[in-house]
This record gives sequence, C-alpha cells and structure tokens, in this order.
Amino acid sequence: MFHHSAKLQYPVKVDKPNPEFAMLLQQAIGGIEGEIRVAMQYFFQAMKS
Repeated sequence: MFHHSAKLQYPVKVDKPNPEFAMLLQQAIGGIEGEIRVAMQYFFQAMKS
C-alpha cells in the first residue's frame, strides 16, 4: 500500500505557457538520453546478467 498526496512541496505559480521549457523538459525525461531510457537500459542489462 502507498499514500499519495497531490500537494506540492513548494508553491508553483505559472504566469504563461513556456513551450521552450516544455520541450527541454520533455527531452530530459523521455528523449534520447532521458531518464526513462537510461533506467530501461540499466534494467535490461541487469536482466541479461
């Protein structure tokens, strides 16, 4: 079981959309060298050995 709270650690105020930052954030999380890809790569390497 786990507990989920929708409350953020810090207050966030967004004045307007920022497409440039969104593109950079998307690249960092799911791009060629993103966190998801690297985590999956480590997982599959661990399964091979």
